[in-house]
Amino acid sequence: MTTDLAFTFLGTGAPPVSLRRAGPAHLVEASGTSVLIDCGSGVSQRLVAARHAGARIDALIVTHEHSDHLVDFYQLVVSSWHQGRDRPWRVLAPAPALANMRGQYEAFARERALRIAFEKRPDATGLEVVFEELHEGPIAGLGGLEVEAFLVDHKPVEPAFGLALTARASRIVFSGDTRLTPSLAQAAQGCDLLVCEVFVDSQMPVVAGVRSAETVASVQSYHMTPTVVAGLASRSGVRALALTHLVPPGADTAALAGELRAGGYAGPLIIGEDLMRVELPGRLLRWNGATVGF
Repeated sequence: MTTDLAFTFLGTGAPPVSLRRAGPAHLVEASGTSVLIDCGSGVSQRLVAARHAGARIDALIVTHEHSDHLVDFYQLVVSSWHQGRDRPWRVLAPAPALANMRGQYEAFARERALRIAFEKRPDATGLEVVFEELHEGPIAGLGGLEVEAFLVDHKPVEPAFGLALTARASRIVFSGDTRLTPSLAQAAQGCDLLVCEVFVDSQMPVVAGVRSAETVASVQSYHMTPTVVAGLASRSGVRALALTHLVPPGADTAALAGELRAGGYAGPLIIGEDLMRVELPGRLLRWNGATVGF
């Protein structure tokens, strides 16, 4: 079966450390183009586990400056060079995230120079980075993969972006980190797959010394709860809904599915796990040796 557009959940987690869920990172493939969305903790390992590699990525798009979305940037650059990358990295991100990644890159300038001089690898081009500021609108130069960035609301972190990803007649909308916002609702209208973040408020109790009631309320205020996600997906008429960036990473996924159903979403539902791959237009989900049609 022909695959026009493939979406792989590399890391479905969040800032809390989880053995099950690596930090936020997702891979999009279409017509020979590979785009990485975010580079959270463990992204290099997850790419290899997905039978891909940083050496083959055409562009990295970072949606916003939160650490869990960019903390492994320099590790990604170096590990890709060790895999034989022979072209500069193209990195697109909002200005605050670019500043962070430039800082990571510059912090390792001496280390990088020592590696290049001593290791005598055939080509150092793969260690070079071209930084581009991400703005609203289409992103050029990605071949048969059309990517359009749209602003979302993750204040006080701004700007923050969601992405619409299209190849031929297949369209995936990626929410990024956001509270419910009209731009996301508009982008999601009738899409083949909405990949949405979720804050599972029912599974985030107050824990002394870890999070107060104020902490829970603050974090919830710039994310979307299962009820909010269910309403968004239902109103937008999406053909399928997938959840990622699970907060907390150890959430009971069966209970989470129940909340989505109780919230009124009755369509195909995927609760993301690391290394799941969704293929369109065939509507196949591949994970851990299984293939499921949805």
